Amino acid sequence: MRDSRLMMRAQVCHARAPETQNGHHVTTPDRLAAPDIVREELPDGSIVLHNRTALPDPLPDPLARWSDWLRHDGDAVFFSERVEDDICTATRADMDRLSDAYAASLVDAGCGPSARIAVVGGASIAHAALKIAALKANLVHVPLSPMLAESGFGRARLEHALSIAAPSLTIDMTGRISDAVSPSELLGSEPDRSFTPRESNLSHAAALYFTSGSTGEPKGVVVTRRMIASCQSAYALHWPFLADHPPALIDWLPWHHVFGGLDNFHKMIWNGGAYHAETPPGRDNMDAMATRIREVRPTVHINVPYGIDLLLDHLEHSHATRDALFDRLDAIFFAGAGMGAETWRRLRDTVAAGPHGENGPPLLVSGYGATESGSTMCLSHKPADITSEIGLPLPGHSLRLAPVDGVSEIRFKGPNVAPGYLGRDGAEPLPLDDDGYFRTGDLARPLFPGEPERGLCFDGRIVEDFKLTTGTRVKVGALRHALLAACAPYLQDVAIAGTGQNQLAVILFPAASALHALSPKELAAYFQGSLATHNSQQPGSSTAIARAAISTTPPDRDKGEINDKGHLVQARCLANRAELVERLYANPPGDDILQPDIPKEAST
Repeated sequence: MRDSRLMMRAQVCHARAPETQNGHHVTTPDRLAAPDIVREELPDGSIVLHNRTALPDPLPDPLARWSDWLRHDGDAVFFSERVEDDICTATRADMDRLSDAYAASLVDAGCGPSARIAVVGGASIAHAALKIAALKANLVHVPLSPMLAESGFGRARLEHALSIAAPSLTIDMTGRISDAVSPSELLGSEPDRSFTPRESNLSHAAALYFTSGSTGEPKGVVVTRRMIASCQSAYALHWPFLADHPPALIDWLPWHHVFGGLDNFHKMIWNGGAYHAETPPGRDNMDAMATRIREVRPTVHINVPYGIDLLLDHLEHSHATRDALFDRLDAIFFAGAGMGAETWRRLRDTVAAGPHGENGPPLLVSGYGATESGSTMCLSHKPADITSEIGLPLPGHSLRLAPVDGVSEIRFKGPNVAPGYLGRDGAEPLPLDDDGYFRTGDLARPLFPGEPERGLCFDGRIVEDFKLTTGTRVKVGALRHALLAACAPYLQDVAIAGTGQNQLAVILFPAASALHALSPKELAAYFQGSLATHNSQQPGSSTAIARAAISTTPPDRDKGEINDKGHLVQARCLANRAELVERLYANPPGDDILQPDIPKEAST
């Protein structure tokens, strides 16, 4: 889209919010609303947390929110993207016209109501217009990663996804997919066409998102319009600052996952905000990201640990970028469970040092969710003190902590839960318990022992946990977090082995800074000492590390060892490095295998 209307430099939407938000007047000056949580204890030992803050009734349709803001200020910037060295910008009116043309073209191409439309591509003006067009034409948007066409592993995943989605039309933004049309081919010679939206209701599917496949083959999750509406209504109730001024977000998260492509995108639609798409952060492009921060002055920053590290590195040397970032910033939302101790310390110190805008320092908040919940299940109800905090269930939803082998599984219930999966043979049910709660397979623990109603912490995944031959359960998520803290700042990630063994061994993936700061011998000594200190503090057989190997290569994204959220896929990483795992348990061990001290009184 190089139309002159869309080629102006990036702007920020300053439109005032309508008088009401989701039908409710919002006057509170607080940036986080206090949750109304009721605790219920069940005979099986489960604890249920009900958030009694009511969602609007009826819920507005996402397209209705778009239309409201379009009428309120159609000239406000809604979207911008980087195209080489230029910034292309589209107002709401621009995007509405383009989405009308796409909707009409999709119908002409034979896409009937509820047909699935696959789009292989990342964030862009054209893709955003296609998402809105799908809402208008009552179609199911199926976003697929543009990186899938770049490797054998990815192509197999792409073929799997397309075989399940069975789209009526595939739109390719990469130029690599045969038998697919491009956005320009779809429009043809009629780029300006009006379209009257088809009838729809909140039970209709709006999108099909595939899970990351971290614990198996990716599954297609049906996302309804009601899920989008309930999630965004809950955010608006929990984050009153979204109504104080339209949000501005610079986002680089992938659009084939619900975090960026569904939650972040619709947060801007719902609250009259501006979405500024950027390329993923890297050490070679932080100057471009910093320029966007200075131009946009975002109100919300949403990031993962890798991107936060790069941003903090840049802020240390650019006062102008730091000033612009904190000028209007209400909150920094992070995916906390994967953040190392050093990154967390640096982030808190940087935020505390300021400078701060008129609202004070931004809130450091996190949350928790899954594709099956249309992104979000829990949100921080206060500024986070530790990175594993996930907060409490969304307004209008309930969370169940169900006992499973001495730990607590997160189970979730409410309008934000998907109606089911789409598989090769059609519709498949979600794993629900007898009371209708979605079984996530994830674990949580109370932030304050015995008082889960005061907040929860992520505690790992059931499928990643395993038992040693002694019968002792290893909680991989909690142990990984402890090891990242013990080996900070030189450990980027760690894969934990021990299935079928009586002791733990790990593969250490050094941070890039470690490879520059230390020689191989110095790095080995550092990790040996750090692991010994960890063992002295956590000497049990389920926590102490008997042996360790330092990987000479980082986790391989093309081989599925890193998912699109930047998190290590433990099982695949260990499987791909089976020979190294075997060497970790060989007797005697090789000279390159670390054997940190373990106190003799270590328990089993």
